[in-house]
Amino acid sequence: MGRTRNCRKRMTKNKQYRKGHDTKRRARDIDQVQDDIKKVEETGSDMKFELDEDLPGMGQFYCLQCARHFVDEQTLRQHEQTKVHKRRLKDVAQEQYSQREADLAAGKTIEVLPPAHPRPGMEI
Repeated sequence: MGRTRNCRKRMTKNKQYRKGHDTKRRARDIDQVQDDIKKVEETGSDMKFELDEDLPGMGQFYCLQCARHFVDEQTLRQHEQTKVHKRRLKDVAQEQYSQREADLAAGKTIEVLPPAHPRPGMEI
C-alpha cells in the first residue's frame, strides 16, 4: 500500500504560500485590456516594449487582446487563428463596466430626494 503523504495539507494551510501560488501566473483582466486598447486608439500607435530578456521574444511580439508575449512573428500569427484568441476578441468587444453599473448590480440605488427645507424661489 505505501504511506500517505501529508504535503498537500501542509501547503493549503499556509496562507503566504496559497496567496503567492494563486497569483503567480495571473493574466490581465478584460477591463485592463480594454483600457490598453483605448490608450492605443487615442495615441494612434502600437504598444512598444523595451528589449527584455525575461520575456519571450525579448518582449517584441505582443498580442494586445490576450495580453501575451510570443517568441516570434510566426507564433503570434498562429495564435491569432486559435479559438482562445477569437474568444478573447469577443470578450474584449463587450462594453466595459462602469462603477455605476457595479453599484446597481449590488443593489445600491441612487435616490434623488427633494430638499428638506427648500429656499424661496427654488423649483422642486
